[in-house]
Amino acid sequence: MILALVTAGSGYANASQAAGAAAQPNQACTLKGSVHSPQHEWASCLQVKAEMVKAPEVCGAAPITFTIFAQQAQSGVQIEADLPGNLKWAAVPAGLSAQSVKSASRVDRGALNRASTVLSLKAGSTTTFTGSVTATGKGTAQIRIRAKHQTATGGVDAVEDSVFLTIGDRSSTLGIDTAGFQSTTPITSTPAQSQVPAARRQAVDMKPPAAAKGPGVQATSCVTGGWFYQDVTGAVRPSINMLVEAWEGGTRLTYGVTDFGGRYSLCFANVPGGRNVWVRFVTMNNLWRVRETGTPNDFVFNTGALHVADGANVEFGNLFPADPAFDRALSAFDSANTAWLWTPGYCWDDRDAPAACRQLVMNWSPSSTTGAYYDWTEVQLRAADPDSPILVVHEIGHFVMDDVYEDAYPPIPNCNPHSIHIQSSPGCAWSEGFAEWYPAQVFNDPFFRWPGGGFENLETPTWPTFGWDDGDQTEGRVAGALIDISDAANEAYWDGWTEGPNNIWNTFLDHVSHSFGQFWSHRAADGYNVADSGALAAVYQNTIDYGFRNPLGDYAELTRPTPSPSHNYGYNTWANYWSVVAMRPPAGADYDLELFDDRAQTVFLSGGYHGGNTVEFIATDSLRRPLGDYYPRAPLWSGTGEYQIELAQGTSELWTSETVTMLSSDVVVVRDVFLTAGVPTTLSVVPEPGQDGELFLMRSEAAAVTWIRSRSQAVASSTFGGPGATETFTYTPTASGWYGLVLINKAGSGKYTLSKS
Repeated sequence: MILALVTAGSGYANASQAAGAAAQPNQACTLKGSVHSPQHEWASCLQVKAEMVKAPEVCGAAPITFTIFAQQAQSGVQIEADLPGNLKWAAVPAGLSAQSVKSASRVDRGALNRASTVLSLKAGSTTTFTGSVTATGKGTAQIRIRAKHQTATGGVDAVEDSVFLTIGDRSSTLGIDTAGFQSTTPITSTPAQSQVPAARRQAVDMKPPAAAKGPGVQATSCVTGGWFYQDVTGAVRPSINMLVEAWEGGTRLTYGVTDFGGRYSLCFANVPGGRNVWVRFVTMNNLWRVRETGTPNDFVFNTGALHVADGANVEFGNLFPADPAFDRALSAFDSANTAWLWTPGYCWDDRDAPAACRQLVMNWSPSSTTGAYYDWTEVQLRAADPDSPILVVHEIGHFVMDDVYEDAYPPIPNCNPHSIHIQSSPGCAWSEGFAEWYPAQVFNDPFFRWPGGGFENLETPTWPTFGWDDGDQTEGRVAGALIDISDAANEAYWDGWTEGPNNIWNTFLDHVSHSFGQFWSHRAADGYNVADSGALAAVYQNTIDYGFRNPLGDYAELTRPTPSPSHNYGYNTWANYWSVVAMRPPAGADYDLELFDDRAQTVFLSGGYHGGNTVEFIATDSLRRPLGDYYPRAPLWSGTGEYQIELAQGTSELWTSETVTMLSSDVVVVRDVFLTAGVPTTLSVVPEPGQDGELFLMRSEAAAVTWIRSRSQAVASSTFGGPGATETFTYTPTASGWYGLVLINKAGSGKYTLSKS
């Protein structure tokens, strides 16, 4: 290409190029996944509606209708209609095929009777299915209708709607009857190990009052046992830090919390003849609780009474909720426990005094359609939401931000619904991005996961990722930046920073940030790393550009992807010799190279704009030009692919001959050569077979404009020999002095022999 005009600081050769390179927001979907959950915070391209007008009875059928709405055209949409093990299809909906699918979850009664198909859906389409269901056994039941497909971003969009039933011996009802949830049942399987950090094994501080003393009080007696639940994977897990009480009749004798094995030991003063004691488990402690949606009631589970003789210890055994539908209450409670164990300090807000901790309230029921969202006071969860601990902890993250910010929550316009990969607003992206980083730290998992199988990778998207918007108004970019700052998994091309989560958390605690940009300023004010060579690069990895200038080290070439948008670099000269920055594009691409004198890239120094895949370079004579900082830019003109950029700088001089080894990734070598006025001098380079080199001689004069020279301003060159050919020229200088000899490695790996005669 031929450049007619350069606008300093623009990064583009002309206005049309700049307009064409501007990132365009992706088309956002705005559907809520379930018709019956209109306040659900997440957006989807699909929506499901499931309905039954009556509940099926044992050996009796009832119709079910479900509808799939598509906002955008979608191919390969998997439709799954799942019946738990105590239901089966009386009539499979037309177009679907039935199969039995094993399930480890107690909620599914050991198996799913699934009817499924794969469809391609048109934009704005409505697809309806009708079948009928019969009951095979009593108990609670959740029918889940799901639609999922792989997204353009590489994740899975999965949405679902549910019908809830209670199947009785003689009659059945729509909905789940919660009146009988207060019973327990013995565990018959082996509990899994607790998944909690060893360093935070203290229990929530809920100490019972001192044992009573006085007439009739005899020796201390104790009741022991364990409290467990089964998670969605079928693992039996301890319920940790949950309130457990010992009662006699209507009198509470004492209380405590379950330990990290789900066990408890409650001791109390006994009386002559002993006591008939029963145990109650309550989904609360002084830092968090799970309540039944629409009520002020915690979930409570009661054992039967056992006689405890004076001075005796009685074991109640390891217990479950009797109804599997209530495992999820304990799962949500345990997710809060895991989040609290990770969160620094005792309170959710470590700056609060322990006596003034704010209590987290989560609302859930086995038939709830309210959620998932935080309502500025409490967390709301739908029935299946506890199946995704990451989703639960995400909502807890909103509560934590509200607590830390003392209710001065960031303004979050354009945030309901929202999507991980779509632009919303600065406040929404910060609020949601933080709440996506939080569970990533708690569970050491950079994937966001929804119940039903939906997921999105928060860590790997970079420049560019199809289907993702760029910048700090996109929550997934904010979450990815926070993850890359804190984690040790570093990805190409810019993420090379690892500091752990503590600095992020401290800045979060000590400032009220209303956007990620404001958080970044607060981080800088706190003295934490915001450097090009550190955290700023991790932020840039996630398409958030706060003036990043990729540092160039001496002879440390970098490989970078297509420069769209332009890539910006920085380096400092330190030796009074010639230095060169060179950029080698891939075959078939045309990338340019520019050099600026200031970080803002407003003072243009030089540029290389040759056509084709020419190796561009810019040389600086630091014998004449004062040492200082420089800022190269690599704009895209055409083509795609990885390129190499390298800074050649040092104190090497060529007097007669020298052997230089250059790998295929190496781009440039520079040597200072002294030439005498009027003396013809031959300079040459001999490559090994397969290597293709180019040789240039750079000259500066007294005029400052000559102290920085581009490829086209070489006073002599040899470039057309091709692979394996010697490049040579003879030059007669008009003035004695130090010249810059530039060797470009167009291709190949091996040894070059440089000579001067």
